[in-house]
Amino acid sequence: MSKEFDVIICGGGTSGVAAAIASARTGANTLLIERLGALGGQMNVSGPPGFAYAHLFNPWGEQIAAGIIEETHKRLLDTGHALPHLKPEYRLAASGYTFSYVDPDWWGLMIFEMMTENKVNLLLHTLVVDVIKEGKIVKGVIVENASGREIISGKVVIDCTGEGISR
Repeated sequence: MSKEFDVIICGGGTSGVAAAIASARTGANTLLIERLGALGGQMNVSGPPGFAYAHLFNPWGEQIAAGIIEETHKRLLDTGHALPHLKPEYRLAASGYTFSYVDPDWWGLMIFEMMTENKVNLLLHTLVVDVIKEGKIVKGVIVENASGREIISGKVVIDCTGEGISR
């Protein structure tokens, strides 16, 4: 695996996988680093599944968000692994959000397919333990896994860990 990438995304939860797909679709050589062996975060690891779809609609039931999150729902719906978007009036009026139910296991499998389709490089079972900086600019990350410790350089580093990797 190359030790230099256009874009490094740290964290393979819902925001990290979306960032990786979007990055790769621009033609950027993209690396996604995840501490677990699964991708998707709250969609299939910690739940509740479907919460990533909670704010696709405004309180009037109009869809206000789409993109990759809508693409994932449509893929699962088309294969029988999701229900149509539910927009119960009581939930929209009370809280302004809804849930769209999906099968979390199929979501996890589908997201790996999307990584392959978009040629995203994966580094799983790997911790991002530090960053490499030039002044105030992050130029790469230090990772640890079963192979030991290594430095990976990137033109852009995106933190989707929820932990804050910059010092």
